[in-house]
Amino acid sequence: MKKIIVLFASVALFAGCASTETIKRLESQNGQGVFQVLDASTKPLPNGYGDLKISLNLKTRTNNAVLINTTGDGTERYQLLIGINGQTQRLVGKMALESSEYRGSRDPEAGTGVRYIFETTVRLPVGLHTMTFALPGDGVVLEQEWEIKPGENRIVLQPVYRSKNPHQRIGFSGDTTYYEGVKSLLIKG
Repeated sequence: MKKIIVLFASVALFAGCASTETIKRLESQNGQGVFQVLDASTKPLPNGYGDLKISLNLKTRTNNAVLINTTGDGTERYQLLIGINGQTQRLVGKMALESSEYRGSRDPEAGTGVRYIFETTVRLPVGLHTMTFALPGDGVVLEQEWEIKPGENRIVLQPVYRSKNPHQRIGFSGDTTYYEGVKSLLIKG
């Protein structure tokens, strides 16, 4: 039994180290020329390129919800890092205070918090690209290969929040809440 516990602890430790290393790598990269961030003055789409719209909508607790705020929740320090083939973009989300009603005991975004909307559009060459998305405040990383097709492409990221109760019973998934932070990111199909 002790060996199993040590094995699980080791896997958890190494998984945490891997995401920390990936975030440090993303923050130190400053590759150029892989993608172009689009704005109002961007020219029409040339042949061999595709536009990729990336968006993430999530909720965190307010900045004064805890005594010591190490994650940057509720502030502009809470950011999304996007890495594509060695080039990194740091996004500061649009923030809005949100107080939502409880629609049921399993609503992960019920309560008062800060809503973040991260959005960007980048232009990439058509083909397969390695995409890395990270929330440094929560230590969350999602790395995936994505094929860019000619024209418009879209990636919608979805947060998976941490559990309210860390001591779950076997066979029960437990309730999740934004208040405990983001556990992982998914690409919404």
